[in-house]
Amino acid sequence: MNMRFVRAAVVACLLGSAAVTALIAPLAPAYAKSSGPSVSAPVAKLLQPAQKAMQANDFKTALDLIKQAQALPDQTAFDTYTINNFLANAALGLKDYATADTAYEAMAESPALPDEDKATTFHNAMLLATQAKHYDKAIKYGQAFLALGGPSDPQIIGTMAQAYYFLNDFANAETMAKKALDATPAGQAPNRAALEIMLSSQIKAKHQDQAMATLEQIVTYYDDADDWGQLIDVSVGVKGIKDYELLHIYRLLPVTKAKGGGDDYKGASSVALSMGYPVEAEAILQSGGLPVGADVRSRAAADRKTIESFASMAAKSPTGELDQKLSETLYGYGRYAEAEAAARRALKKAGAKTNANELNLVLGESLLLQGKTADAVAAFNAISNPSPGTAKAQHLWLLYANRKYSTAAAAPGH
Repeated sequence: MNMRFVRAAVVACLLGSAAVTALIAPLAPAYAKSSGPSVSAPVAKLLQPAQKAMQANDFKTALDLIKQAQALPDQTAFDTYTINNFLANAALGLKDYATADTAYEAMAESPALPDEDKATTFHNAMLLATQAKHYDKAIKYGQAFLALGGPSDPQIIGTMAQAYYFLNDFANAETMAKKALDATPAGQAPNRAALEIMLSSQIKAKHQDQAMATLEQIVTYYDDADDWGQLIDVSVGVKGIKDYELLHIYRLLPVTKAKGGGDDYKGASSVALSMGYPVEAEAILQSGGLPVGADVRSRAAADRKTIESFASMAAKSPTGELDQKLSETLYGYGRYAEAEAAARRALKKAGAKTNANELNLVLGESLLLQGKTADAVAAFNAISNPSPGTAKAQHLWLLYANRKYSTAAAAPGH
């Protein structure tokens, strides 16, 4: 299948300043260690009041004192390391992330970096380097953090994937993104940033089947309108797809509030109109915020005048062909309970021209939009030996029915 990713995934810098603040692990600055080296007396004389100022959230006073300590001569390596620790904390308090990045880089490179500070220092240095777009350094400190052998950190691994991506190393970006997803704790939504990096890397590498699977995972957990628009647009490219199959895929546009351009909604409306569902054609245009032309409006008005008589005729018919047409028509009206009833009658009556798979599609859609999810899933799963187009419609509706967006709201990286 030749997938058409018409909207290339855009990877923005996923660590804004607010995210950095939330993810920075505090490293309490101390001018004397309980064991090991201590700072020299002249440095301690300035850092003691700086520490008190920071405890009072007076970061400007603290910064003035820290700058005085920076200017002192004859510093030991541990003096310099500790001054940078104080500087990083004061800079973060002032939301001066560029200064904090420089300070954490100096700490990470310091020969005096204590073993007990390494994990926090490398963690924070990596996040700040990424936020500053110093991606080579971000990878270096991320690798140093992971080399310490602690528990896998999906946030750090996912951020490394981002750094690789912006260095155009898409193979490593995809590998690290997968590691971040594999490190996701059970019961927690996968990291959104890692999923986006994986998708973008797969698109860049032209791994279209893998990109499709990743995009499906994103909509399953995050139910995003932009991503649904991309997924629907790609899915209608199934070779040999029939108009009714197109319509069933396009019906997800208004249901998911999918975005991606008015052309999708225009195309969906055109398909509905050509199949004899002008009210649905009108509703699709309206849901996409598009104007309704005079032809569509007049045909929809005419359809509304005849729907009740058609419903009566279909109910009396001994075979299910008219009920099948009625169920599709009523779905377009938003009369889902009646569409369900008509589809069930058509399945029961059957007939040479009824299409059981199409009926189970409209039945599942009507049930789902009434909130009857379990029954809808059963209807979709009743589809048997589908054509590629029907299989794609079935798959997407099942994906929508089984999405887990309610559990993703509190997931990190969202």
